[in-house]
Amino acid sequence: MEIFLVGTSHAVASSRVRERMHVDIGEVYDVLAPLRASRRVLSEAVPLATCGRLELYGVSSDPQRAVRMLSRLMARHTGISRAELEGHAYVYRDSEAVRHLFRVASGLDSVIHGEAQILGQVRDAARHPRMRETAGPLLHRLFQHALRTGKRVRSETGIGRGAGSLVSASVAMLQREIGDLRHVSVLILGAGDTGALMARLLVKAGVGRLTVANRTLETAQELGRELGADACDLGSIDTALAGADVVIGAVAAQEAIVSKRMITSLPPDTRPRHFLDLAHPRNFDPGLEDVSGVTVFDLEHVFNRVEAAREARLAHLPRALQVIEEEAGTFEKWYRSRESSTVVEAVRRSMLERAMSEADRYAGRAPDEQREQMRRLARSVARAILHQPTVALRDADPSSAHGRALLEHASELFGVEDPFNSTGKQRAGASTTEDRAANLPDTTDDTAPRT
Repeated sequence: MEIFLVGTSHAVASSRVRERMHVDIGEVYDVLAPLRASRRVLSEAVPLATCGRLELYGVSSDPQRAVRMLSRLMARHTGISRAELEGHAYVYRDSEAVRHLFRVASGLDSVIHGEAQILGQVRDAARHPRMRETAGPLLHRLFQHALRTGKRVRSETGIGRGAGSLVSASVAMLQREIGDLRHVSVLILGAGDTGALMARLLVKAGVGRLTVANRTLETAQELGRELGADACDLGSIDTALAGADVVIGAVAAQEAIVSKRMITSLPPDTRPRHFLDLAHPRNFDPGLEDVSGVTVFDLEHVFNRVEAAREARLAHLPRALQVIEEEAGTFEKWYRSRESSTVVEAVRRSMLERAMSEADRYAGRAPDEQREQMRRLARSVARAILHQPTVALRDADPSSAHGRALLEHASELFGVEDPFNSTGKQRAGASTTEDRAANLPDTTDDTAPRT
């Protein structure tokens, strides 16, 4: 089995292209769940979707075939040709896939190096209610380890200092464009993570008036009470639009929330002057850019305006990369150990069974208390004898000649069934890597879901 990923991000595709590739995360799970259940090509899968990326992490015995299959499904779902998809996507396998996710969680693959929001988005992916339908021990462990890596980079380096997030960069951009916000009226569409964060930062920046619109009115009202803002539902934004200077889009929706007609039907002196679209797909009709007196910003504009701030944080990049290498090495050591754990378990089980059998044989018809004492002594002696062989087998690297030799000859030395054939592949009937990994001790983020 091999870990792989296929994805697209701001690094290879513009916001317009990514918008065409957008798919609802629930629909992604609808496709992945039966594929994973069949186990014919895809053993595990986890999607990661943010405003700047869409990635699918998978585990397969045939990653190339899995990628081709997923590309066909994506093309069918979006209507974009496979050739165009491949021109705006990337594929990583094995250690490259591991390091890429660790870079993403650490904020090193973001437009703003060290931005804070991405770690929360990776955590959300690792806690998605449907993740248990498609993920298994490998990807659970991978995402837990990615969260730990991101936390280390943030705590041990200064790469995130002052980086904030795309949302904080957006507020700074508005301040540069508009100036003092104390006399500005802002309408935010959406009270989710992005909308709520934007609302809090605007209040902190001293915005004059704030209105929050949301599909669920109660959610908007709750945020409004917290921040001293007005609230309305998305179906009643016409009045709020007429009184706003700035409109910010942060709603997860398949279609535009604000159309060109909604704005042109307002008297020119009551139309919002600035629109900032932080949603993907966009909340605002592209035709708004043609309306006189209106300025529209989207994520691409934010991306372009944060380049200068990146330089100050690049000095911390070497240490951040060192942390990623350390954590990747730890994960890969565990990943390799799954093979050796099969041999270790077989040896320990066989030796302990023999020790118990010998204890029972020598105990004969002894009283139960004496028999149990002999069994405890036999277990203790067997474990003491097994300690050093167990350490050697668990540390054996199956990718090295020495490690492979230890694992392949363990069955002969200890008289257990050989779990490997001549090519090192696991025999039918041996415990699966997923079963073994599920029983390994968890040393990573204890807040992520487990099987």
